[in-house]
Amino acid sequence: MSSYNTFRDFYEKELRPDLESIDIRRRTTNKKVLTALTLTAIAVLLEVVLIPGNTSFPKPAPIIITVMAGLITAGVAGKSFKDEYKTSIIARIAAFADEGLLYSPEGSIPKDEFVRSRIFLQSCDHYSGEDHFRGRSGKTEIEFSEITAKYLSSSGSGVKQRNEYVTFFKGLFIIADFNKNFRTNTIVLPDTAEKLFGRFGQTLQSAAFGRGELIRLEDPRFEKEFCVYGEDQVEARYILTPSLMERILVFKNKWNKEVYLSFLNSRVYIAISMDKNLFELRPFRPAADYAFLEESLRFLTLLTGVVEDLNLNTRIWTRE
Repeated sequence: MSSYNTFRDFYEKELRPDLESIDIRRRTTNKKVLTALTLTAIAVLLEVVLIPGNTSFPKPAPIIITVMAGLITAGVAGKSFKDEYKTSIIARIAAFADEGLLYSPEGSIPKDEFVRSRIFLQSCDHYSGEDHFRGRSGKTEIEFSEITAKYLSSSGSGVKQRNEYVTFFKGLFIIADFNKNFRTNTIVLPDTAEKLFGRFGQTLQSAAFGRGELIRLEDPRFEKEFCVYGEDQVEARYILTPSLMERILVFKNKWNKEVYLSFLNSRVYIAISMDKNLFELRPFRPAADYAFLEESLRFLTLLTGVVEDLNLNTRIWTRE
């Protein structure tokens, strides 16, 4: 933690001068963006009116080119101060939350790690991420980033075939060392089937679809919220002790989001569904917004708190 007594003190002395400087450039840039978009709209209107529609010349082509040029110009104009906001402001907030926390705005959890977790079995045809953080809490290494994963969906056939990417996960993805050795994969998923279909949902749970067998546990509160699949009943219970199940329930309630976990190769993978981009500068809102920055700090504290929430620093088993 920083030498500053409070985040407000840190904000006023360290962040606010730079944020106000960013705000000046943001307002100037926004004027340029609005000008570019206005000129684009005027150009498109003129093209619609002036280009004849009864010729062999493809009328939509110049309109599409004009729109793309306008959007690209607007995007490039707004990128500079957004990049500065991340590298200067978010990086320092990360250091305030934890001095050892390293931040890479363009980095992300690698796709192969995301797929290796086996939390999601869909084909990951389009993968992107940003806002990567890496650090160590006590004996435990942890990293996390925002991730968007999509699969390619096709409908129709021949000339009528349509392909589109469908998002199956958007949110935070976390990887941390776990304090036990294990040989197989154990996966903890939100129990949406039983909540929706009651007893019939239990039958649906049993259809593991390549995840191994359904693991029955002795905590009814945990089984109401999650269903567990694994390749070894004994090892799954070795991992999911009553204490850890209680901690996972508390963790899920703290986030109030859909939470997925996978225990593989002595690591825990955690996926938290979330539509919100946590560390983005809002283009038409002040950068020097204390409440918004305090929210960024709160999320970072929650994320780094995973180690404590799940008691990952305890080394009373076979790992050290």
